Amino acid sequence: MDVLGFDIYQESLTDGLQVLRYNKTTAYIPHLDWIDDYQKQQEHNFDSAGVGSNRFATILLYMSDLEKGDGGETLFAQAWPSELNDEDRIPTATALAQLRESGDVANLLKEGSWEEEMVAKCRTRLAVRPHSSRAVLFYSQHPDGSPDHASLHGGCPVISKEKWAGKFDNLGAGGIIYIIELIKHPRGGFPGAPVNREVVERNRANNKPKDDGQKKASFSNSKTDDRMVNAKLYFQDTFWGNLGHGDPVLNVNTYKGHEWNIKVGDEIVKKFVINDETTQISGRFQPRQSQIMADRPWQKSRRDRHFFSHTILLKMAPWNLKQAES
Repeated sequence: MDVLGFDIYQESLTDGLQVLRYNKTTAYIPHLDWIDDYQKQQEHNFDSAGVGSNRFATILLYMSDLEKGDGGETLFAQAWPSELNDEDRIPTATALAQLRESGDVANLLKEGSWEEEMVAKCRTRLAVRPHSSRAVLFYSQHPDGSPDHASLHGGCPVISKEKWAGKFDNLGAGGIIYIIELIKHPRGGFPGAPVNREVVERNRANNKPKDDGQKKASFSNSKTDDRMVNAKLYFQDTFWGNLGHGDPVLNVNTYKGHEWNIKVGDEIVKKFVINDETTQISGRFQPRQSQIMADRPWQKSRRDRHFFSHTILLKMAPWNLKQAES
Protein backbone atom coordinates (compact mmCIF):
# COMPACT_ATOMS: atom_id res chain seq x y z
CA MET A 1 0.00 0.00 0.00
CA ASP A 2 2.99 2.30 0.50
CA VAL A 3 3.44 2.75 -3.25
CA LEU A 4 -0.07 4.27 -3.39
CA GLY A 5 0.52 6.62 -0.45
CA PHE A 6 -1.46 4.65 2.15
CA ASP A 7 0.21 4.16 5.53
CA ILE A 8 -2.39 1.61 6.62
CA TYR A 9 -5.30 -0.24 5.02
CA GLN A 10 -8.56 1.72 5.37
CA GLU A 11 -11.82 0.03 4.49
CA SER A 12 -13.48 3.35 3.58
CA LEU A 13 -10.86 3.95 0.87
CA THR A 14 -11.20 0.56 -0.82
CA ASP A 15 -13.95 -1.67 -2.15
CA GLY A 16 -12.63 -4.45 0.03
CA LEU A 17 -10.52 -7.49 -0.70
CA GLN A 18 -12.05 -9.77 -3.31
CA VAL A 19 -10.98 -13.36 -3.97
CA LEU A 20 -11.69 -14.80 -7.41
CA ARG A 21 -11.52 -18.36 -8.68
CA TYR A 22 -11.51 -19.07 -12.41
CA ASN A 23 -12.32 -22.63 -13.46
CA LYS A 24 -11.58 -23.97 -16.91
CA THR A 25 -13.09 -21.75 -19.69
CA THR A 26 -14.07 -19.07 -17.12
CA ALA A 27 -13.42 -15.50 -18.29
CA TYR A 28 -14.33 -11.92 -17.40
CA ILE A 29 -15.44 -9.44 -20.07
CA PRO A 30 -13.18 -6.36 -20.51
CA HIS A 31 -14.40 -3.47 -18.35
CA LEU A 32 -13.36 -0.31 -16.51
CA ASP A 33 -13.16 -0.31 -12.71
CA TRP A 34 -14.01 3.40 -12.75
CA ILE A 35 -17.73 3.82 -11.97
CA ASP A 36 -19.73 6.25 -14.09
CA ASP A 37 -22.84 8.17 -13.09
CA TYR A 38 -23.19 10.59 -15.98
CA GLN A 39 -26.95 10.88 -15.53
CA LYS A 40 -26.51 11.89 -11.86
CA GLN A 41 -28.87 9.28 -10.44
CA GLN A 42 -26.86 8.34 -7.37
CA GLU A 43 -26.45 10.23 -4.13
CA HIS A 44 -22.75 9.42 -3.93
CA ASN A 45 -20.65 11.76 -6.05
CA PHE A 46 -18.48 9.68 -8.42
CA ASP A 47 -17.16 12.70 -10.35
CA SER A 48 -13.48 12.29 -9.45
CA ALA A 49 -12.55 15.15 -11.78
CA GLY A 50 -14.37 17.39 -9.27
CA VAL A 51 -14.97 16.80 -5.56
CA GLY A 52 -16.25 13.25 -5.96
CA SER A 53 -14.54 9.94 -5.21
CA ASN A 54 -14.10 6.98 -7.51
CA ARG A 55 -11.84 3.98 -7.91
CA PHE A 56 -8.42 5.19 -8.99
CA ALA A 57 -6.20 2.11 -8.73
CA THR A 58 -6.46 -1.67 -8.69
CA ILE A 59 -4.02 -4.26 -7.38
CA LEU A 60 -4.24 -7.87 -8.57
CA LEU A 61 -2.48 -10.54 -6.54
CA TYR A 62 -2.09 -13.92 -8.24
CA MET A 63 -2.15 -17.19 -6.32
CA SER A 64 -1.78 -19.62 -9.21
CA ASP A 65 0.98 -20.54 -11.64
CA LEU A 66 -0.20 -20.79 -15.23
CA GLU A 67 2.13 -21.59 -18.10
CA LYS A 68 2.13 -20.20 -21.62
CA GLY A 69 -0.93 -21.55 -23.39
CA ASP A 70 -2.89 -22.17 -20.17
CA GLY A 71 -4.85 -18.94 -20.56
CA GLY A 72 -6.09 -16.94 -17.57
CA GLU A 73 -4.08 -13.80 -18.33
CA THR A 74 -5.21 -10.34 -17.32
CA LEU A 75 -5.81 -8.62 -20.66
CA PHE A 76 -5.51 -4.88 -21.25
CA ALA A 77 -7.59 -4.81 -24.41
CA GLN A 78 -6.58 -1.31 -25.57
CA ALA A 79 -2.84 -1.76 -25.06
CA TRP A 80 0.03 -3.47 -26.86
CA PRO A 81 3.27 -4.87 -25.42
CA SER A 82 5.76 -2.02 -25.14
CA GLU A 83 8.50 -3.95 -26.95
CA LEU A 84 6.25 -4.61 -29.98
CA ASN A 85 6.79 -2.41 -33.04
CA ASP A 86 3.72 -0.98 -34.75
CA GLU A 87 4.31 -3.04 -37.89
CA ASP A 88 4.40 -6.23 -35.80
CA ARG A 89 0.95 -5.75 -34.29
CA ILE A 90 -1.41 -8.54 -35.34
CA PRO A 91 -5.01 -7.49 -36.18
CA THR A 92 -7.75 -9.30 -34.26
CA ALA A 93 -9.11 -10.98 -37.41
CA THR A 94 -5.67 -12.44 -38.17
CA ALA A 95 -5.20 -13.52 -34.54
CA LEU A 96 -8.58 -15.28 -34.62
CA ALA A 97 -7.67 -17.11 -37.82
CA GLN A 98 -4.38 -18.25 -36.27
CA LEU A 99 -6.17 -19.42 -33.11
CA ARG A 100 -8.70 -21.46 -35.05
CA GLU A 101 -5.96 -22.99 -37.17
CA SER A 102 -4.11 -24.04 -34.02
CA GLY A 103 -7.18 -25.87 -32.67
CA ASP A 104 -6.23 -24.89 -29.10
CA VAL A 105 -9.77 -23.98 -28.06
CA ALA A 106 -11.78 -25.86 -30.69
CA ASN A 107 -13.43 -28.14 -28.13
CA LEU A 108 -13.64 -25.55 -25.36
CA LEU A 109 -15.07 -22.30 -26.72
CA LYS A 110 -17.79 -21.58 -29.23
CA GLU A 111 -16.49 -20.19 -32.51
CA GLY A 112 -17.42 -16.52 -32.83
CA SER A 113 -17.92 -16.08 -29.09
CA TRP A 114 -16.51 -13.18 -27.10
CA GLU A 115 -14.42 -15.67 -25.12
CA GLU A 116 -12.75 -16.93 -28.31
CA GLU A 117 -11.96 -13.34 -29.35
CA MET A 118 -10.46 -12.70 -25.91
CA VAL A 119 -8.08 -15.64 -26.29
CA ALA A 120 -6.95 -14.21 -29.64
CA LYS A 121 -6.35 -10.79 -28.06
CA CYS A 122 -4.64 -12.32 -25.03
CA ARG A 123 -2.06 -13.77 -27.40
CA THR A 124 -1.42 -10.50 -29.23
CA ARG A 125 -2.27 -7.56 -26.91
CA LEU A 126 -0.82 -6.59 -23.54
CA ALA A 127 -1.58 -9.48 -21.18
CA VAL A 128 -0.11 -10.52 -17.82
CA ARG A 129 0.22 -14.25 -17.12
CA PRO A 130 -0.68 -15.32 -13.55
CA HIS A 131 2.15 -16.39 -11.25
CA SER A 132 1.86 -16.96 -7.51
CA SER A 133 4.56 -14.38 -6.75
CA ARG A 134 3.23 -11.73 -9.15
CA ALA A 135 1.07 -8.64 -8.66
CA VAL A 136 -0.29 -6.06 -11.08
CA LEU A 137 -1.02 -2.42 -10.24
CA PHE A 138 -2.87 -0.19 -12.70
CA TYR A 139 -4.70 3.12 -12.52
CA SER A 140 -8.29 3.79 -13.59
CA GLN A 141 -7.98 7.59 -13.63
CA HIS A 142 -5.79 10.23 -15.19
CA PRO A 143 -4.16 12.74 -12.78
CA ASP A 144 -7.06 15.14 -13.40
CA GLY A 145 -9.58 12.56 -12.18
CA SER A 146 -11.02 11.69 -15.60
CA PRO A 147 -11.36 7.98 -16.45
CA ASP A 148 -8.41 6.32 -18.18
CA HIS A 149 -9.94 4.17 -20.90
CA ALA A 150 -6.58 2.50 -21.48
CA SER A 151 -7.27 0.65 -18.21
CA LEU A 152 -9.98 -1.42 -19.92
CA HIS A 153 -9.16 -4.93 -18.72
CA GLY A 154 -10.58 -8.42 -18.43
CA GLY A 155 -9.77 -11.98 -17.47
CA CYS A 156 -8.83 -14.26 -20.36
CA PRO A 157 -10.49 -17.70 -20.52
CA VAL A 158 -8.64 -20.37 -18.57
CA ILE A 159 -7.78 -23.10 -21.07
CA SER A 160 -6.30 -25.60 -18.62
CA LYS A 161 -5.92 -25.92 -14.83
CA GLU A 162 -7.66 -23.23 -12.76
CA LYS A 163 -6.79 -19.75 -11.59
CA TRP A 164 -7.03 -18.10 -8.18
CA ALA A 165 -6.47 -14.43 -7.58
CA GLY A 166 -7.22 -11.60 -5.18
CA LYS A 167 -8.24 -8.06 -5.99
CA PHE A 168 -7.76 -4.88 -4.04
CA ASP A 169 -10.10 -2.89 -6.05
CA ASN A 170 -8.79 -2.84 -8.16
CA LEU A 171 -7.29 -6.32 -8.87
CA GLY A 172 -7.56 -8.73 -11.81
CA ALA A 173 -7.81 -12.28 -13.20
CA GLY A 174 -6.09 -15.65 -13.50
CA GLY A 175 -6.67 -19.23 -11.12
CA ILE A 176 -7.23 -17.46 -7.80
CA ILE A 177 -6.78 -13.68 -7.57
CA TYR A 178 -6.92 -11.19 -4.71
CA ILE A 179 -8.31 -7.82 -5.81
CA ILE A 180 -8.16 -4.48 -4.01
CA GLU A 181 -9.83 -1.41 -5.54
CA LEU A 182 -8.63 1.88 -4.11
CA ILE A 183 -10.43 5.21 -3.77
CA LYS A 184 -8.97 8.63 -2.98
CA HIS A 185 -11.86 9.77 -0.75
CA PRO A 186 -14.33 7.76 1.38
CA ARG A 187 -16.72 5.63 -0.61
CA GLY A 188 -20.48 5.77 -0.28
CA GLY A 189 -21.84 4.85 3.13
CA PHE A 190 -18.77 6.03 5.05
CA PRO A 191 -18.39 9.33 6.96
CA GLY A 192 -17.01 12.10 4.77
CA ALA A 193 -18.12 10.51 1.48
CA PRO A 194 -18.88 13.20 -1.16
CA VAL A 195 -22.50 13.44 -2.26
CA ASN A 196 -24.46 14.89 -5.15
CA ARG A 197 -26.40 17.60 -3.33
CA GLU A 198 -28.86 18.02 -6.18
CA VAL A 199 -29.73 14.31 -6.15
CA VAL A 200 -29.98 14.23 -2.34
CA GLU A 201 -32.33 17.22 -2.28
CA ARG A 202 -34.43 15.78 -5.09
CA ASN A 203 -34.74 12.41 -3.36
CA ARG A 204 -35.64 13.92 -0.01
CA ALA A 205 -38.22 16.16 -1.67
CA ASN A 206 -39.75 13.04 -3.24
CA ASN A 207 -39.63 11.21 0.12
CA LYS A 208 -37.17 8.65 -1.23
CA PRO A 209 -35.14 6.88 1.44
CA LYS A 210 -31.37 7.15 1.41
CA ASP A 211 -30.04 4.76 -1.21
CA ASP A 212 -26.56 4.22 -2.64
CA GLY A 213 -28.20 3.25 -5.94
CA GLN A 214 -26.65 -0.18 -6.19
CA LYS A 215 -28.93 -2.77 -7.77
CA LYS A 216 -28.89 -6.40 -8.82
CA ALA A 217 -30.47 -7.08 -12.19
CA SER A 218 -31.31 -10.17 -14.22
CA PHE A 219 -31.72 -10.20 -18.02
CA SER A 220 -33.48 -13.12 -19.70
CA ASN A 221 -34.66 -14.04 -23.19
CA SER A 222 -38.02 -15.82 -23.45
CA LYS A 223 -37.16 -17.28 -26.90
CA THR A 224 -40.54 -16.13 -28.26
CA ASP A 225 -39.16 -13.81 -30.93
CA ASP A 226 -37.02 -15.11 -33.79
CA ARG A 227 -35.50 -11.65 -34.14
CA MET A 228 -33.81 -12.14 -30.77
CA VAL A 229 -32.12 -15.46 -31.62
CA ASN A 230 -28.67 -13.86 -31.51
CA ALA A 231 -29.34 -10.97 -29.10
CA LYS A 232 -26.42 -9.65 -27.07
CA LEU A 233 -26.31 -7.57 -23.88
CA TYR A 234 -24.13 -4.45 -23.74
CA PHE A 235 -23.34 -2.10 -20.87
CA GLN A 236 -23.54 1.11 -22.88
CA ASP A 237 -21.12 0.27 -25.73
CA THR A 238 -19.25 -2.51 -23.91
CA PHE A 239 -20.22 -6.09 -24.76
CA TRP A 240 -21.31 -7.96 -21.63
CA GLY A 241 -22.66 -11.33 -22.72
CA ASN A 242 -24.75 -13.35 -25.16
CA LEU A 243 -28.51 -13.18 -24.54
CA GLY A 244 -29.86 -15.15 -27.47
CA HIS A 245 -32.08 -18.20 -27.55
CA GLY A 246 -30.44 -20.92 -25.51
CA ASP A 247 -28.16 -18.54 -23.60
CA PRO A 248 -28.39 -18.47 -19.79
CA VAL A 249 -29.87 -15.64 -17.75
CA LEU A 250 -27.36 -12.82 -17.23
CA ASN A 251 -27.18 -11.51 -13.65
CA VAL A 252 -25.35 -8.21 -13.12
CA ASN A 253 -24.50 -5.77 -10.36
CA THR A 254 -25.42 -2.27 -11.50
CA TYR A 255 -26.54 1.18 -10.36
CA LYS A 256 -29.50 3.45 -10.95
CA GLY A 257 -28.98 5.44 -14.11
CA HIS A 258 -26.85 2.77 -15.79
CA GLU A 259 -27.81 2.11 -19.39
CA TRP A 260 -27.93 -1.47 -20.69
CA ASN A 261 -28.51 -2.11 -24.39
CA ILE A 262 -29.77 -5.13 -26.29
CA LYS A 263 -28.15 -5.46 -29.71
CA VAL A 264 -28.86 -7.67 -32.69
CA GLY A 265 -25.90 -7.36 -34.99
CA ASP A 266 -24.78 -3.74 -34.77
CA GLU A 267 -28.29 -2.38 -34.11
CA ILE A 268 -29.55 -1.40 -30.65
CA VAL A 269 -33.06 -2.85 -30.47
CA LYS A 270 -33.79 -2.03 -26.82
CA LYS A 271 -32.43 0.27 -24.12
CA PHE A 272 -32.89 -0.39 -20.42
CA VAL A 273 -32.08 2.37 -17.91
CA ILE A 274 -31.85 1.11 -14.34
CA ASN A 275 -34.38 2.81 -12.06
CA ASP A 276 -36.69 1.87 -9.19
CA GLU A 277 -39.01 -0.25 -11.34
CA THR A 278 -39.24 -3.91 -10.36
CA THR A 279 -39.43 -5.06 -13.98
CA GLN A 280 -38.85 -3.71 -17.45
CA ILE A 281 -39.91 -5.64 -20.53
CA SER A 282 -39.35 -5.59 -24.26
CA GLY A 283 -41.76 -7.68 -26.31
CA ARG A 284 -44.84 -7.91 -28.44
CA PHE A 285 -48.58 -8.60 -28.20
CA GLN A 286 -49.79 -12.14 -28.83
CA PRO A 287 -53.28 -13.63 -29.28
CA ARG A 288 -55.34 -14.53 -26.23
CA GLN A 289 -54.88 -18.26 -26.86
CA SER A 290 -51.16 -17.99 -26.15
CA GLN A 291 -50.10 -20.06 -23.18
CA ILE A 292 -50.11 -18.14 -19.89
CA MET A 293 -46.86 -18.59 -17.97
CA ALA A 294 -46.17 -17.32 -14.47
CA ASP A 295 -43.74 -14.51 -15.22
CA ARG A 296 -43.75 -14.16 -19.01
CA PRO A 297 -46.96 -13.09 -20.77
CA TRP A 298 -48.51 -9.84 -19.56
CA GLN A 299 -52.14 -9.00 -20.17
CA LYS A 300 -52.61 -5.79 -22.13
CA SER A 301 -56.29 -5.45 -21.18
CA ARG A 302 -59.35 -7.59 -20.75
CA ARG A 303 -61.06 -5.52 -23.42
CA ASP A 304 -58.86 -6.57 -26.35
CA ARG A 305 -58.15 -10.03 -24.84
CA HIS A 306 -54.50 -9.97 -25.88
CA PHE A 307 -51.43 -10.78 -23.86
CA PHE A 308 -48.02 -9.17 -23.85
CA SER A 309 -45.20 -11.71 -24.13
CA HIS A 310 -41.75 -10.43 -23.28
CA THR A 311 -38.82 -11.18 -25.52
CA ILE A 312 -36.27 -9.59 -23.19
CA LEU A 313 -37.12 -9.23 -19.50
CA LEU A 314 -35.20 -7.19 -16.92
CA LYS A 315 -35.93 -8.15 -13.31
CA MET A 316 -34.57 -6.33 -10.28
CA ALA A 317 -33.80 -8.12 -7.01
CA PRO A 318 -35.71 -9.39 -5.16
CA TRP A 319 -37.26 -11.30 -8.04
CA ASN A 320 -40.82 -11.10 -6.69
CA LEU A 321 -42.66 -10.06 -9.83
CA LYS A 322 -46.38 -9.40 -10.01
CA GLN A 323 -48.03 -12.11 -12.08
CA ALA A 324 -50.29 -11.28 -15.00
CA GLU A 325 -53.97 -11.05 -14.26
CA SER A 326 -55.96 -13.97 -15.59
